[in-house]
Amino acid sequence: MPNASHYINCPQCGNQLPLTFQYAKLTVCTHCDSTLFIEDDGVRLAGKQSVLSTIPSLLELGSPFSYHKTSFVPVGKVRYAHTIGYWEEWWVIGNSGKGFWISVDEGDFAVEKPLDLDSRDVASIPSRDDLYLGQTITLWKDQWQVTEIDKGKCEGFQGELPKILKVDDVVPFVHLSGQTGQLITLEYLDTGIEAFQGEWIDPFEIKREG
Repeated sequence: MPNASHYINCPQCGNQLPLTFQYAKLTVCTHCDSTLFIEDDGVRLAGKQSVLSTIPSLLELGSPFSYHKTSFVPVGKVRYAHTIGYWEEWWVIGNSGKGFWISVDEGDFAVEKPLDLDSRDVASIPSRDDLYLGQTITLWKDQWQVTEIDKGKCEGFQGELPKILKVDDVVPFVHLSGQTGQLITLEYLDTGIEAFQGEWIDPFEIKREG
């Protein structure tokens, strides 16, 4: 399992923070709730962020769990509000050192890995305005059905994350479902399109360790 690779000090309160994820771009001080941007030349204070209320969950920051004989550690989470409620995104590190997102939405769990898109990949993705619910599209030689089009508003975050976020950021997204239970999430950001691919998982097969 991943261990703390190095430590930083919070520029606001001086608290020492262990960084588990070597590519972390953002972390939240556990002592003063300050948001810290991690840059090549140091740590930059980005101000306070909303403190998330505790909601019962199978996942807990820093508490290892296993799924299908693979172990993971949740190192960060983000809560988003959308049209009919909220969902949480957990950034977890597998025992291989790779990171994955686990989405938890009203008891439904999905695991997705970030996709590295080149210019050709991005050019093949339809505009969000051209998509509608129930539509079937071909993406990367496979058939996908559009099952959700919505926007998520960031309510807050904790722990270590692989990208910079701010409270009240709005993320337009589209969910695509494959014919064998596979999923793709497309996020249409001001900085470009990001894509994630994965599958639904059975929460009863998630086992807490330790």
